[in-house]
Amino acid sequence: MVAPSKMTQNGEMLSSTNTAGKRKRDNSERLMDDEFRASKRKEVERGHYGGRDTMPPAYTTAQKSAIAQLQGITQTDKTAAARLLKNSNWNVERAANEFFSNGVAVGPSPNKGALSKLFDKYRDDAKNEPDEINIDGTMSMLQEMDVDPEEVDVLIFSELVQSPSLGKITRGGFVDSLSAQNVNDLPKLKALIDQRHGLLAQPDFRPTFKNIYRHTFIIARQQGQKSLALDMAEIYWRLLFTTPSIKWSTPNTPFLDWWLEFLQAKWKRAVNKDLWDQTLTFAEKCLEDETLSWWSEDAAWPGVIDEFVEYVQKEKRGGSQVDGGDGMDME
Repeated sequence: MVAPSKMTQNGEMLSSTNTAGKRKRDNSERLMDDEFRASKRKEVERGHYGGRDTMPPAYTTAQKSAIAQLQGITQTDKTAAARLLKNSNWNVERAANEFFSNGVAVGPSPNKGALSKLFDKYRDDAKNEPDEINIDGTMSMLQEMDVDPEEVDVLIFSELVQSPSLGKITRGGFVDSLSAQNVNDLPKLKALIDQRHGLLAQPDFRPTFKNIYRHTFIIARQQGQKSLALDMAEIYWRLLFTTPSIKWSTPNTPFLDWWLEFLQAKWKRAVNKDLWDQTLTFAEKCLEDETLSWWSEDAAWPGVIDEFVEYVQKEKRGGSQVDGGDGMDME
């Protein structure tokens, strides 16, 4: 056992020691707290505190101009435009393509009520078909936007509003699709059509062009038909494979003319969806290598495309042959 007097003495010494230690810890914690606060102040000044940009970034004159240009094209706010441009290495065209290809607005969604009200304005028969715009209303809308119904812009428009058939628009397709593109009036829709018109032939825009191409097959078919009449396919191929779209020809080879000539002379059948889709893939391959050295009999092309390659070899290129990946001489 410990004597009471010693216990008191040791207790006083222990108390004194604890007090000194507590002061030391308090001072240390205060110092650490000051250092922590100073560190966080620096993070705030750098714009990284809490994972948010609390200080506005400084943009160069060229970057400010790019932001303004992208805002005008996409109708997004400044923050969204800057984010798109940063992700696209400040390339306006690439950023615009990213915006349009995604089909989702990065800024605030426009008021669907405004789109629905705009839709009501062009209905042909509001009483019996309250959620449809038919040919007369569609023509009025196109005319108001100065969109030529016989040019490729009408195909851009039809894909944007998700027309189920040529000249017909549904409320759901119109409102939902345009809302996703941050469009809520005709001037913005016209600006978007013009923007896509200018990008049709650009490689970076190819995913959206493919959407337009594939949707064209849907609207061009006669109601109830699974295939597209050859004469109609020819009309739309000319729109989609000539300037301002992808030009399916080279200085040495007028591929589109040869393709249509071949179909009229040798095939004369309706065009199904697989052939329609594969024709675009084939055209892209032709433009990558017009010698057709990539073509092989063992590849899974539709039979008519195999026949067309043989037609090109024998009747257009004087019997030159393509042999499963070996190159072929060009005139």
